[in-house]
Amino acid sequence: MAESDNPVEKRVAAIILAAGGSKRMGQPKLLLDWHGAPLIRWVALTALNAGCSPVVVVTGASAERVQHALDGLPLGFTHNPDWQKGQSTSVKLGVNALPENADAVIVFLGDQPHIPLRVPQKLMQIFREENPAEPILAPAFNGKRSNPVLLARAIFAPLAGLAGDAGARMIFSQYPVRLVPFDDPDLLLDVDLPEDYQRLTEIPAPRYMDDSESPI
Repeated sequence: MAESDNPVEKRVAAIILAAGGSKRMGQPKLLLDWHGAPLIRWVALTALNAGCSPVVVVTGASAERVQHALDGLPLGFTHNPDWQKGQSTSVKLGVNALPENADAVIVFLGDQPHIPLRVPQKLMQIFREENPAEPILAPAFNGKRSNPVLLARAIFAPLAGLAGDAGARMIFSQYPVRLVPFDDPDLLLDVDLPEDYQRLTEIPAPRYMDDSESPI
């Protein structure tokens, strides 16, 4: 299906990669507490509040616990039994789970709950308002690419052919990539090690949460 010419009709889905084994952390990092809820729940809330639809979570290690941490949220799930073979296996499963009317997808990492809502919203705005927009839109700080990344339907087929642990990174040299600058060094934080988690605990919770709301 071709991308819609009408900005209003451009549909942006989301994939949340939540299949890894957290070897460097020594425990399931996506279930670690952050401001009263598991990391993975905050990521799902960000994707949902940004307006992505549908939002598909790709599980692997600790699948039942991850899915339980997301109880009550309007999400789709697909399980990756081959998660140990690399992130690309999760990307492929996520892409294959998307509906045919998805014009683009934003790929979120399950260990980045601190990504501000304005980041995916800005990527979606550029994709919808510019015709055509670049097939890959990525946030950046000081020229360094970060996540989440928006991928247009034009590259869904190459994504489905990925292999190894590089995820979607190997296609970045084959298609135009637009870096969208943000003045936020925390965009470069990946929670892989205990010291990364300690740094994460110092970052405030996303502002989309109303004082009367709870992530639980």
